[in-house]
Amino acid sequence: MGKESYALITGLFIAILLAATVIIAIWLGEVRHQTQTYIAETQDSVTGLRVGSSVYYRGIEVGKVKTIGFDPDNPRLIVVGMDIDGKVKFTRGVYATLEYKGVTGLTQIALQDSGDDPEPLPSGDLAANRIPIKPSLVDRLKVSGEDVVEEAGALMVRLNRLLNNENTRHMENILGNVDVATGRFVTLQDDAGKAMAQVTLFTADARRTLSEMNSLAGELKQFSREMRQELTTLSTQSGDLLQTGTAVTRQLLHTTLPRADMVLLQLQALTNRYDRVGAMLENDPQAFLFGAREHRPAPGEPGFQESP
Repeated sequence: MGKESYALITGLFIAILLAATVIIAIWLGEVRHQTQTYIAETQDSVTGLRVGSSVYYRGIEVGKVKTIGFDPDNPRLIVVGMDIDGKVKFTRGVYATLEYKGVTGLTQIALQDSGDDPEPLPSGDLAANRIPIKPSLVDRLKVSGEDVVEEAGALMVRLNRLLNNENTRHMENILGNVDVATGRFVTLQDDAGKAMAQVTLFTADARRTLSEMNSLAGELKQFSREMRQELTTLSTQSGDLLQTGTAVTRQLLHTTLPRADMVLLQLQALTNRYDRVGAMLENDPQAFLFGAREHRPAPGEPGFQESP
């Protein structure tokens, strides 16, 4: 009875082991079937990358590195085969970079999507479907550091040329001149302080002057207002005076002047008579008593007759 139980247990163990082996084989086959292959390429070094290195897409592990080697059609290219989870889909905007894994010196592949081309990227080893491996930040810094070192070397050469003995003497002279200029600047600053004090006094005087000018301006405004009033009154009076003068002028022209002309004519006639009377008295005083003699026409005058 013990031997039969032992045989039964052994048979059950073998059956369970065979079933587990079949299940594991089926599971491994399904896992292998669920992966897809993508190829990445680069012309730069892939130091630290190994078969079995992890592949991350946007920070999530999605596969492993399958193969690493040179492209048989272009020896300058290094191609990296990657087994990627079949559920992950890429677009043609995807690219890869190499990232260091801690301080071990090993690297892993990090996939990113630039979003420039949303067209789906099919899997396979076709050259048109390869994912480019771009230089990482460390590589760019390394290249930039080399350029900086070269530029620093060139700068040091230029500095050595600049700081020769002759230029050093010139720099000492310049520094001496700067020292002298600094002393003069201090003196100038003191003079400027004194000038600013005078400017302050001048400002106070200017403020008083402006205050007086404001008062004078107010008085001028008041005087101008009074002048306008006086000119308005004078203009009114001048208008009345002009009207009166116009009437007087009209009276003089139409009445007084004609009468004055008549009086002057009469005075002229009377003066002519007095002149004739004075001439007659001067020539013949007797005529004042006996009257004027009869005037006979002289030769050549009308009514002249010769004596018989």
